[in-house]
Amino acid sequence: MAVLKKGVLLMLTASIMIILMGSCSNGVKNKSPEDVVRSLILSYQDQDTQAVKECYGIEEEEVQEDVQKEMDYNMRLFKAYQADKIKFEKSDFLGESGESRLIYVWFTYETEETEKKCPVLSFYYVNKNGKRYYVVPAKDVTEEMSTYSRNAYEKFMNTSTYKNYQEDLKKFQEENPSYKEELDKRFGQQVNGDQ
Repeated sequence: MAVLKKGVLLMLTASIMIILMGSCSNGVKNKSPEDVVRSLILSYQDQDTQAVKECYGIEEEEVQEDVQKEMDYNMRLFKAYQADKIKFEKSDFLGESGESRLIYVWFTYETEETEKKCPVLSFYYVNKNGKRYYVVPAKDVTEEMSTYSRNAYEKFMNTSTYKNYQEDLKKFQEENPSYKEELDKRFGQQVNGDQ
């Protein structure tokens, strides 16, 4: 009888774990603006279209043409990075334009083969729907949001975070003077390979 109870308990525990893992589909975290932005970047890195759609809050199979182009562009770009992993340095809230929150994220993509560590700084607007956050697609960024982000960026340039990022970027560029051309070439190959 004790063996039977242990078996049932083990099966129940396993079932609960499967349910919990399934509820966190594609590893997308969207409980905070910073979480959903990091999830979007990791989804592009993993070339996981379904997770990218989830980060944008897209539920239907068909994606609007402008959003699909944005997704395709970023999928190719992350593939061109040829990164083995992404390390998040910092992300934070820069302010609000209407109901949209502006988030920056500084991450480094790393390649094991060449041991390159390239810093990247990106900015995203995020909206809240219920208890979840979603990244705003570029097509939905208004002129007001664009103006706000330019002003926020100018202020951000005076922060120690931005200065530290610039130092890392300058060091990377000095150590890898032809990297931009190499990345552009790989990205071009991605684009031409899809046509």
